[in-house]
Amino acid sequence: NGVVMAGDFAVFGPLPGGDSPDPSRVGILVPISDYQKFAKGNPNVAAPDAAGLSLIGPEGDQGLLAANVGGFALVSTTGNRQALTEAKSWMPRGAASLAQRLNADEAKRAQSSAVWLYANIQTVQKMFGPMIEAKMQEAKQTMDQLKNMGQAPPMAANAGAIMDVYSGVLKTFLKETQSASLTLNPSATSLRLDLAVAALPQTDMAKILTGDSATMDRSFMRYLQNGAMMNMLGAVDSASWSKFNDWGISLLAQMAGKPVTDPEIQKIRKFAADSTAAVGGTLAMSMSADPKSKPPFAFRYVVGLKDPQAFSRILDQMPSILNSGLVAGLYQQMGLKFNVELQRKAETYKDVSIDSLRFNIAADPNSPQGQMIASMYGQGINVRIAAVNNLLVYAFAADSSAAIKSLIDQVKTAGASAAVPSEVQAASQLIPGSEKADFLLTYNIVRLMQMGMSMVPMPIPVQPPTTKSTSNLAIAGSSADGKLSIQVAVPKQHLQELMGAFMQMQQGMQQQQN
Repeated sequence: NGVVMAGDFAVFGPLPGGDSPDPSRVGILVPISDYQKFAKGNPNVAAPDAAGLSLIGPEGDQGLLAANVGGFALVSTTGNRQALTEAKSWMPRGAASLAQRLNADEAKRAQSSAVWLYANIQTVQKMFGPMIEAKMQEAKQTMDQLKNMGQAPPMAANAGAIMDVYSGVLKTFLKETQSASLTLNPSATSLRLDLAVAALPQTDMAKILTGDSATMDRSFMRYLQNGAMMNMLGAVDSASWSKFNDWGISLLAQMAGKPVTDPEIQKIRKFAADSTAAVGGTLAMSMSADPKSKPPFAFRYVVGLKDPQAFSRILDQMPSILNSGLVAGLYQQMGLKFNVELQRKAETYKDVSIDSLRFNIAADPNSPQGQMIASMYGQGINVRIAAVNNLLVYAFAADSSAAIKSLIDQVKTAGASAAVPSEVQAASQLIPGSEKADFLLTYNIVRLMQMGMSMVPMPIPVQPPTTKSTSNLAIAGSSADGKLSIQVAVPKQHLQELMGAFMQMQQGMQQQQN
């Protein structure tokens, strides 16, 4: 009684009363038409006491309190009595309210969405940062102790350094992010999720999220595939990619325990920068699954090629960069043998020279990681690379030669008016304005399940689902002015297909039990 069921509900925290992490310091705003009706018309709501607070709950178990804050009942646990007593003076707060602090875009998101979640990351850092850091250090100490006792598996040999990297990434995110928000908007055919992350001005994160100068060429959609587990289309901006490369290489140096000024780190940094500078424009990638082959997946890439000669030099340098020093050492610490073999002009197709890269990865065949690698890659990863019509095309699959030849045919014969795969077209239409995004992804969870279950190196009690799936999740994103925006659309059809896959697996398990 007295609750406006058509109104807006809100959950927020922390309430005033301390800086320590406490899940109970959360308030719930319940829209009401009349507080007296709310207090008197509900048997589990007591009449206001001298402080104007009402106990909520059955007799003897009244764990909640409510305060009248004008149009809303502010509800919290009884431990927050003082905060609720103060609520009448600090709600509403006028110019100091959250509504007044949001920019126009965020305010519109809050008012137009069915559900809006907003996090002040600086408050999160203040409350939870020290606790998270302590837990990360505890995990690192545990891994270091196992390593010193000789009980850590080979894959965890450098776990301490890896934990430092994770801790550093998380610390940077908390310190350099201003806010993050998520909206949910359901419709009869799909569910839309929109994520917005804003960096603090003048931070490294804000510089990374300045936005790309390149624009995505949607005509590259013709190189994507129906039936793929994942498709990706993205703008390739050398400057933005270089920023991400620098950040990633700094993490690599930290993981290896070397300063960023180390000559080998600088060599890898230059190699990455040269690689990025040689390509540009738009990248199209498709990942498809073939559970009966090794590897059980295939990748196809098409990307603009700005400097073929520079890329050729980069290709020549790759084996020496990867086969010795820091990169090879990291694999060795994980108990893996790794090397790269380059073969120039491995074959020619329709006057196009095709190069070959072979990535050999091996481990003890009796170890779990060795069995997983053999299950995934067989004898290794074979990549075919070619330059055609100012585009770089490359592929790796069970039959990389056939895959690269198919790409060459497509590039040579397909014009800009070639048809866009129907699945890609349908997914892109789920997100209005996706043509202006920096990247677009389609993702099929059913096909991912089918591939993942085929890669398990040991027998499993249920067969992978054979459910046919023709719909895909769509993900689009862009960055500009220190802000990252990502939109996700989940079609109802895909949820139905996913449910069908789970039901099929459940029936299979029941048949085996019977």
